[in-house]
Amino acid sequence: MVEARLVFVALRVRDLDAAAAFYRDAFGISLEGSNLRFAATDAMEDPTRNVEIGFLVDDLEASHRRAVAAGAAVLRGPHVESWGRASAYRDLDGNIVTLAERSRPTRVAGVDIAGGGWAVVVLEGDQVVDAFRCESFADALVVEADVVGVDIPIGMPDEGVRPADAAARRFVGPRSSSVFSTPIRPVLEAPTYAEARRVATELTGRSVSAQAYALARRILEVDRYARDDERVIEVHPEVSFRELAERPLESKHRVQGLVERRALLENAGIEIPASVARIAEPDLLDAAVVAWSARRYARREAVPLPDGYRERIGAIWR
Repeated sequence: MVEARLVFVALRVRDLDAAAAFYRDAFGISLEGSNLRFAATDAMEDPTRNVEIGFLVDDLEASHRRAVAAGAAVLRGPHVESWGRASAYRDLDGNIVTLAERSRPTRVAGVDIAGGGWAVVVLEGDQVVDAFRCESFADALVVEADVVGVDIPIGMPDEGVRPADAAARRFVGPRSSSVFSTPIRPVLEAPTYAEARRVATELTGRSVSAQAYALARRILEVDRYARDDERVIEVHPEVSFRELAERPLESKHRVQGLVERRALLENAGIEIPASVARIAEPDLLDAAVVAWSARRYARREAVPLPDGYRERIGAIWR
């Protein structure tokens, strides 16, 4: 049996040219090559009763603005239905026009430090749609993404140990040494390493390592952007791999550890590129699993460390 399909939609209108121009300007619909047809009718008739036509659009907000600017009468602005987002209008002759936004897979990015730059992996659904290296976190934020996960502390403590770091070390167990202990803000803001050591010793009783202080510029950079960009969340690759595997893993500095991590991602449906220019394998896999957690966050499936934490900033999301 052949399934029925729509061949054309015919709307009776009073002015063919005006109707054609309205649909072109309001909804971006051209009569050429479309299934929409107009038929002239007497203005005294009421031919439009119960007539409705619908279109799929990629960006409902932009389509709504365009329709209003062209003179469409708004029956209901952009809103959420059980099946998605939609809006409704009347055209020049009283016909009802409905716009429905095309659904698209969740698009997220995972960002990880890669040498002197950043490794970025972009997921759309299960597909890696982009993977590249950039020099600044600002460059990474240019990507089109609903959530951007980044492997760097967000939310520096003013004193003491950051609860997220302590919880993450407990969570990864044998790999606890991979979890960075975030220095307090005054240490990170010190202009030199010598000054940072002095401030750390004075305020905490302990010095700060050169490795930790070397990350200060990046931590402060990401923290500034995260305060203004609600897409940005903190993700730790070892925490995410532990969540994905449901067990401790081999070190990523061993071949077996890298093989294990790539297999975990592929078993989760994420096919990682064999290689990406200027990104080492460990950094590529870390950025990919950060994107995996970012996708969980977008779907409201991610769990924070420490448990029960409710704020976006100050948690490590897994």
